Amino acid sequence: MRQFYLALLFCSPLLLYSMPWPGYIVSKNGKKLTGYIGIMQHQSRTSTVVFINDFGDVYKIEAERIKGFAFEADGALFAFESKALQQAHRFLRILHKNGPMELFVLTYDSEASWAYNMQTLPSIQRSYWVRLQGQEEMIKISRWGFRRKLRRLLQRSTPGLAEKIGRKGYRFDDMPVIAEIYNQLLIPKPKPVEI
Repeated sequence: MRQFYLALLFCSPLLLYSMPWPGYIVSKNGKKLTGYIGIMQHQSRTSTVVFINDFGDVYKIEAERIKGFAFEADGALFAFESKALQQAHRFLRILHKNGPMELFVLTYDSEASWAYNMQTLPSIQRSYWVRLQGQEEMIKISRWGFRRKLRRLLQRSTPGLAEKIGRKGYRFDDMPVIAEIYNQLLIPKPKPVEI
């Protein structure tokens, strides 16, 4: 039966867009389990990912059961973290981590489920989730109200950057670049050496 599921997974027409990629999952206790990452889907209360271990066993794992997963495709690393958001567990793609601004993205379509295919197209609905240094709460940044919400969020620490939000190069689709600029502005610069 295991071979049947494995063959089905590799031959599914949906997987023409998202073949299983070499990667790993991270368990709740921090252990990495290597194998292959398949389709990720979002349902109403949870996200799931298909994981094929090194022995060929196929598992469909809910977001609340693991810390996250990562895979390599086309020479790039894609890492996802499990988060409890708005009464649901979701896999969020990590864009910036361990800086003054942590940035994650949740990509989905209007259907009940969505298969991740690595493309972040403007036509795909997505929301960014931001956590500023020193804060526990993650803040949802969506296309609707983006300018007002992000300006308010950045006003205290980076007023110059907050003023630019909404201009060309500082719009919703530029959110990863905005996070990078924010992090560069708030990372302390080394002091010159005095003799």
